Amino acid sequence: MKICKKYFVYTVFFILIITSFCSAQVGAVQKGSLEYFSDRFDYSMLNPEALNEEGDIFFERAFSAENKNAKEKALRYAMRKYYLATKADFKNIYAYVQMGRIYDNLKRDKFAKEQFFKATNLDYYNPYANFYFADYYIKRNDYNRALRHYLLSYQNGYENNVELNYLLAMLYEKLGDLENAKNFYKVSSQINPEKALEIQQKLEQIESLNYDESEYYYIIRE
Repeated sequence: MKICKKYFVYTVFFILIITSFCSAQVGAVQKGSLEYFSDRFDYSMLNPEALNEEGDIFFERAFSAENKNAKEKALRYAMRKYYLATKADFKNIYAYVQMGRIYDNLKRDKFAKEQFFKATNLDYYNPYANFYFADYYIKRNDYNRALRHYLLSYQNGYENNVELNYLLAMLYEKLGDLENAKNFYKVSSQINPEKALEIQQKLEQIESLNYDESEYYYIIRE
């Protein structure tokens, strides 16, 4: 009886070894097949700059589309171009940002954030990437993160960007930092005379407020 049990255990053990070996072989074949099909296309033959330009054409077309379906179709075409640009050049920050903007527009938050992180991980200080990452957070009312990315954009080449100066002024005003809001409104007025009257009215409104009683005043004193 003991001998039969012993042979039974050996038999089961032998079958397990053979099964594992076969599974490993099949897995290796499947993996090899996937790698083979993945490597069949040589992305290095593509021109990432040209793909970005083609993507931009569809991107701009999307926002002049007459209906939702036409807009989404144009965005999908743009996405394909930008995706290929990243395959041709995995450090293509511009393409990652554009894909993030598309996902953002389509309300695909997780995918949008992933693309923005890819861009800022490649270059933490990139002003273009940080500008649109901030824009992403603004739309979701996450003002502190938005401010951080706007400031990174401002400090790394966008200090004379008309739109950014105005956005920073509005953001500081929303956060209750009236002193910084005034400063950025003044700069924005100087570099954007077309909005000078509107900005002057903003400044007058801020001057009429009691800064000592503002929310920001108490935050910084805590």
